[in-house]
Amino acid sequence: MAATPSAPVSESKAIIDAYGAFVDPLRLSPVEVRDEAELPHPKQRIVEALTAAWSLSGGLSYAPARLQGWLLLLAQFQAGVGEPIRDPAAETARRMIRAKETGERKDPLELGRQVAEQAIEQAWSKRRQRFRGRVEQERARLLGLLQD
Repeated sequence: MAATPSAPVSESKAIIDAYGAFVDPLRLSPVEVRDEAELPHPKQRIVEALTAAWSLSGGLSYAPARLQGWLLLLAQFQAGVGEPIRDPAAETARRMIRAKETGERKDPLELGRQVAEQAIEQAWSKRRQRFRGRVEQERARLLGLLQD
């Protein structure tokens, strides 16, 4: 049976929706880096789905700013990262939000101290420097895909 023209569109929509559902709750800061193995689909396939949705012929309707944001965020997923490289301020904020949602009482200063200790233990700053150039280059490349 031949594939219908809407099959690629529905597949792209499913990939984009899964990616959005995965990445939106993470609330990543621009300096955080995660391993691409965490992604719900292969990274290149997500790129293809997002760029197809960007084009007028893509047949999908997402806000251009949302597509661009998701594409730029995708650059923060790199091979070989392992444990996520977090931003201490963003991680402290996320933990405060989680505590509020669950009704836990947390001392912001103590929580910040705990996150700072974790940042040192996991060498977030040193590991971030190792991936920084790759993330910046990939952001530029991905933005270039939207210019074509």
